[in-house]
This record gives sequence, structure tokens and C-alpha cells, in this order.
Amino acid sequence: MFDVDPQLLDLLYRGVTEPGGFDQALQATMQLFGCSGAALVSANPLAPESNLALTAGAWSEGAKLYPQFAHLDPAPVMLARMPVGTASATDRIFTSEERRRSVFVQEFLRPAGFVETLGGNLFSDKNRFAVIGLHRGTDRAAFNEDEIARLGRLIPHIARALQLRRMFESMAGMASGLQAILDRLHAGVMLLDRKGTALFVNAAMQAITRRGDGLSLDREGRLFPSDLTARRKLERLLAQQANEGGAGGTFVIPRREPGSHYAGIVAPVPPAFDDMTWDRTGNRQERGEMLVIIHDPDTRSRNAAEILQTGLNLTRAAARLVEALSADDDLQSFAMREGITIHTARFHLRTALARTGAGTQAELVRIAVRLLRDVAMRG
Repeated sequence: MFDVDPQLLDLLYRGVTEPGGFDQALQATMQLFGCSGAALVSANPLAPESNLALTAGAWSEGAKLYPQFAHLDPAPVMLARMPVGTASATDRIFTSEERRRSVFVQEFLRPAGFVETLGGNLFSDKNRFAVIGLHRGTDRAAFNEDEIARLGRLIPHIARALQLRRMFESMAGMASGLQAILDRLHAGVMLLDRKGTALFVNAAMQAITRRGDGLSLDREGRLFPSDLTARRKLERLLAQQANEGGAGGTFVIPRREPGSHYAGIVAPVPPAFDDMTWDRTGNRQERGEMLVIIHDPDTRSRNAAEILQTGLNLTRAAARLVEALSADDDLQSFAMREGITIHTARFHLRTALARTGAGTQAELVRIAVRLLRDVAMRG
């Protein structure tokens, strides 16, 4: 069942093009779960301009002292090890004895007024990660199964909004290859002129509308939600954006299966779209004014090893090795960490070389990095 608060969803997707939206969304999420503090961190060393670190409530004060205790905080590591898109609470991840003996808990969390954290893994691989944490004090009861599940249902929306924000941030000043990048996105993207006519529809949006599962394109190439309420909301948002400008807004489109839906956003175009010529329209002189972005819940994030295994036709073990090598690891350290012999690690390397056609380890790494970079653009 779709139980994400519509106002929270609106704030979250506004954060894609309006930075203040994420701050407000984090504050609203904290209040939704009755917590006294919250933190959201997204980091990518390869694209630091897209990094994001937000705090809300009492955690904003605690953040000033956190750098002194960050190396003692076990929660981020444990959250990043969980499957992407899942949530849990520290009272379940750590035993009562571990919490009692934790320097971080006793000298930072409790003095700051926090007793438990509800957190989730939004995204993680060798180069990037994103986590969210909601912190409660003694003024409310421990997090229960329903609340953990509720955060789990919210995580895909947070992750998708962060991925879209990162993509648009990286597009600043970029023109060459922009259409190819949009075609690699999992999210459906449609560029419209001021009249609402489509100038560009990426591959994902075409696939979504071809299904006819609650959303299609009409004869004029306009988005047409089957649900009347969703259709009116989309029309209203497009009219407001065309006539008044602003940050846009969000809408939900029901699908055939009860409880399933698409989440959409109407937003102004980023600066990178200015003066672009789009090759999928008969009128090349029109300027893009609005974006419609559709989050497809059927897509999911994949970790680097899974991408390498599928994209390069590798065995699981060989894919894990190539992932490690792509992150500047070496055979010896990989073998020690995996609990295998160096001879087994070399066997996995030979397998990867044979299946990719690479002549050297360096060439293999270049192939893997290109694949991971290409797939990362889809996020």
C-alpha cells in the first residue's frame, strides 16, 4: 500500500532541482517518525560537487561535535553492509552489551539525547554511498517492525531523488552527449516546451508508456495518466510551471496492480538544457522549459559486483575480484579479505581476462571502470 505522505513526497522530489527541498524533506521525515534528530549523507569522491550532508533537529547541534567521534561510529558501516533499500534499528543491529560498551554511544549519542537510530542503506558501492538515520530520544518508544518497514518503503523514493539530483548536478555546464546520458537513466524523463509539447522522451519513459500500465502517450505525444485525479494533477502542475515558473511539484499515478504506483515530478529545466538542439522533435527551434520525471518502482539499484557479473558475463567470484581491482585493490589483499589463496585469486583473474578478452589486468580494469561509469549514469 502507498503510505508515503504526499507532502513528504512533494518535498523530497522538489529536492531534485531545489536544494532546500531535501532539508525540508528530512525535517518532515524526522517528524513523521517522532524523532528528535535526523541525518542524511550522500558522498561520491569521484564527483564531490554532488555530495550532500544534511541534519535536522537535535542532530544539527550534535553534528558540530560529530567529527571528533566519527571514527568510533559503527552505524554507517553496518548500514552500508545491509542490502540496498533495507532499513533496521541499532537496537536490533547491536546487542545490548555492544551498546553498553560502545564509546560512541556512551560519550556522544547519549549526551546528545539519543538512545536509538532507525537507519537505511540508500546506496553503496566502492566509490559512493548514501545513508539516512533517524534518531530518537527517551521521549518515545523503541522503533517497531511497522516503522522499520515504513522507512524501507520510503527509501526507494529518497534514493531515486538523490540519484536524480546527482545526475543534474553533474550536468552543470555539460552539453555534449546529454541526450545519451538521459537515455541511460532508469527514470523516465520528458522535456517539454512551454506549450507542453514533447521535445525529447528518453528510452526509459518510452518503455514505461509502452506498457500502458496507468500511463501512456496520447496522439499528440503528451503524457496521459489513466487515473483522472492524477491526470488533472499533472495538467495543473504543467500549467502552473508554464505560466508561473517556480519549483514545480510531484504527483502519483496509480497502476493496475492495487497499491502500486508511479511517482512523478514536474520541474524547471536545469541550466545544462539551455539552448540544446534535440533530435527527436520536428521543431528544433523550441526551447525546453519543463521536465517531467517518472520514477519506475520496477527498477532497482545494483551493486558493482552484480553489474560486472551481468555486463561482462563473469562468474560471481571473478566479478568480486574485478570490483576490488577497479577500486585500486590488489590480488593479495583481495585473497586475504575473501579467505582464499593467492592461487585461487589468480584463477579468478584468468577467468575474467578470458571472458572479457582483456590482455592485461590494467586493460581489464579499464573495461570494468568504463562499464561501472556508464551504468552509474543511469542512476
